[in-house]
Amino acid sequence: MGERISFLLYRNAITASALADEMLRELGLTARAVGILTMVIEREPMTQRSLGASIGVDKSTMVGLLDELEGKGLVRRSRHPQDRRAFLIEPTDAGIAAQKRALQLLDRCEERYLKVLSPSEQDQLRKMLARLYAQ
Repeated sequence: MGERISFLLYRNAITASALADEMLRELGLTARAVGILTMVIEREPMTQRSLGASIGVDKSTMVGLLDELEGKGLVRRSRHPQDRRAFLIEPTDAGIAAQKRALQLLDRCEERYLKVLSPSEQDQLRKMLARLYAQ
């Protein structure tokens, strides 16, 4: 089992995510929360529903995740002007600042996690994973 690529990818994802969560704890965030915040910043404004669909999170889970980010003052919800049933999600200034700090921590996390690989091996891994993701 330990030689199967799918198993190795899965275990590495769990390990890397746990390390990221540990490093982000000082900001009171998780890797998942930073991912959501980044999507909101890069694609703002977007509906709660489209945000959940783009990251593969069901509606009720998305509500809880956004409640947490909104409670920390990192995003705000407002009614969609054309659809009163929908909410638009936008980052706050505090959310943009938190995301910038979080990305710096995640860069350090990646350096720490990948230190066993040479820079050229890291680049090769990044390119191969990007190709797999793009298919």
